[in-house]
Amino acid sequence: MKLPKAHFVSDLHLFSRRSSGPKVQRAIESAVAQSNTFVLGGDIFDFRWSALDSHEKTVEQSIRWLQGLISVNPDCHFHYILGNHDALPAFTEQLEQLALANPQLQWHKHYLRVNRTVFLHGDIIDANIPYEADFHELLDARRIAHEHRPRPHPMRHSLYDVVVKTRIHRLVAHLANSNQKVLDQVSGYLEWIGQTPESGAEQVFFGHTHRPVDAVDYQRQVFYNPGAAIHGIPFRILPLEI
Repeated sequence: MKLPKAHFVSDLHLFSRRSSGPKVQRAIESAVAQSNTFVLGGDIFDFRWSALDSHEKTVEQSIRWLQGLISVNPDCHFHYILGNHDALPAFTEQLEQLALANPQLQWHKHYLRVNRTVFLHGDIIDANIPYEADFHELLDARRIAHEHRPRPHPMRHSLYDVVVKTRIHRLVAHLANSNQKVLDQVSGYLEWIGQTPESGAEQVFFGHTHRPVDAVDYQRQVFYNPGAAIHGIPFRILPLEI
């Protein structure tokens, strides 16, 4: 059996109480061991909802987690794409230092193109982009605003636990992120950055919505979404050939 050359994951939301990421840690490491390329598609860590005492501790543990992942397969090329929960400047500064010390790691602010495949986080769908606007400028502004919101009161963590336990979050993700709406918005962004079928971009891997998408054809491109490693939500480590 031919092993896949690459894997894609996103939305682990590590260090938040809602994350089921630790339960899939071994599976992730196994995928890394089999990969030539491993793409982390954003919101791998959750600085807003971290259960740790501070952003500083969460950044420290995030870098340590990445170091451990790289050590699983030093021959693998790792790509980290920022999401809306892990675009914290303090983190990206440390991520840059980690990339300088480990040439097999690269990080990307908005998207990544490898051969016929485009990878992105997907929070572009929430940016309320007006006609002919600068997608990246508005996306960056939204991420900055998100990171500058005050850390949630401990009581809100408990309320979120109730939402997860009752699976209301799964219903919200399903209703808010219909495939038609999401794929239309992502497709519009891809056209803006020139990652179209005409450019050879045949398949698209994205996250953010917490709603799995499995090989859906739309506007002559094939879309995939792994779901999210959050309690009660389906999640897959997606294999691919690149």
